[in-house]
Amino acid sequence: MSHTSTEGRERQRRSPFRRAFLITITVLVVLVAAFAGANSLQGPKLSSAAVDPGSVVVKPGQQLRLFANQNLSAVTKAQVTITPSAPFSVSSSGEIIAVQFGGRLNYDTRYRVTVKNVTSLYQDLPQTFSYSFTTAKAQLYFLDRADPATAGGQPDSIVRTGLSGGDRTVIYSAAHIQEFVVFSQLLAVVTQGNDKTSSLSLVSLGGGPVEHIALPGPGTIDRLEASADAGVLGFLFTSDGIGPTGSYSSDLMLVDLAGTHLVQPVLGLDSHPLAVVDWQFLSGSTSFVAQTPGQTVLLIDAKKPGSSVPLGQYAALGRSAPDGKTLVVGDVFGKISYSLADGKETRLPALPVAGAESFGGAVELLGSGDARVQQVAVLDTSGGNTYRSYLVYEQGTTSRILFETVNGKGSIDAFSVSPNGQYVAVNVVPDVVASVSDNYAVNPKSTSITTMFVDIATGNLVGSVAGFDESW
Repeated sequence: MSHTSTEGRERQRRSPFRRAFLITITVLVVLVAAFAGANSLQGPKLSSAAVDPGSVVVKPGQQLRLFANQNLSAVTKAQVTITPSAPFSVSSSGEIIAVQFGGRLNYDTRYRVTVKNVTSLYQDLPQTFSYSFTTAKAQLYFLDRADPATAGGQPDSIVRTGLSGGDRTVIYSAAHIQEFVVFSQLLAVVTQGNDKTSSLSLVSLGGGPVEHIALPGPGTIDRLEASADAGVLGFLFTSDGIGPTGSYSSDLMLVDLAGTHLVQPVLGLDSHPLAVVDWQFLSGSTSFVAQTPGQTVLLIDAKKPGSSVPLGQYAALGRSAPDGKTLVVGDVFGKISYSLADGKETRLPALPVAGAESFGGAVELLGSGDARVQQVAVLDTSGGNTYRSYLVYEQGTTSRILFETVNGKGSIDAFSVSPNGQYVAVNVVPDVVASVSDNYAVNPKSTSITTMFVDIATGNLVGSVAGFDESW
């Protein structure tokens, strides 16, 4: 048998396999093309979505990102619907539609985002994208002080909980906790020693070691505040004698937690440590406002030493709006909304409550307008000319009661609004006559103080905890 004859028979044996292989490849190509053609004829599809259910309730400007399986034509705001309603803007690029929420969303709420008439760049076959998500439940921290009259010397506790107060988790315990603030990964905690001086500690939320911050010397801390997003901590410090760096009297100190963790005094316009009577960070920034003993209100950036900008003289410094662009101040005539952008002032009167004249106290704005929560007092002539304490919602010329103490016996010690403006926490002393102080050297409180949580839209009481100093 010749070599040539053998090769011919081999080619004949291989040819059926080769033909089968080529046929298989051809069929697969045709199928892929058919599927691709069918896909394009059906229009774009929603393939996935991404949103942070926790961030959308505490931070404005968060996004829901919708991912399509094709490059899309431009999407306009008119195509988008959010249920329940929420302010938003929309943009699109390539396969992505980005829905950006203008404010903070409500806690524990199911939102549905629908985008109609979505088309690809290649086919005018409109489709509807729809995506639902549920936001995170409200979570907060509060301080539960032990009753000093109770035997056993129990420590104070910082507790994490929900609005109902039932899911109680003790995060940190120590003797004589004065106050605390919360950062993303840690707590800053002020405690009082037996000599009434203060200590400052950083407590890891993950259970790591406790870091003790060196103070300028023995003394007391007051008005602890935090810019959690910027990682900056601040407080007022008063020396107990002369320390290594001198003596301080209600001087403002800052600690950069992203840096050296050293306590640094804020310097005033005279290059000396700045003494203040009140202060606070503006929401979501390193800037803060401070009121001097001479009633001058200053705007300062913690990251830019010497950046003090005088805003004017005011008898009182209130809280800033959630967006950090508006500030509440006060004069002898009442409360004022002050725009940090242009210095415009708008009066915030204490409106009548149930037809009776009210006298305004602390105010917290709920947004960029005049909607607000205010603590007021109303003269009660039926009880021997005593004052009843109320917390009210005010907007325009209307006022609505959110909370009042039972039988007028109690008092409202303080309140705070949740970051999204959905709830208000009310620190209440149920019975003023029977109240007993815990006698802390700084920030003393009644041993009976309780925090009530109220839904601002409905006025309904949704929960309570035995404690105060809540941090949302």
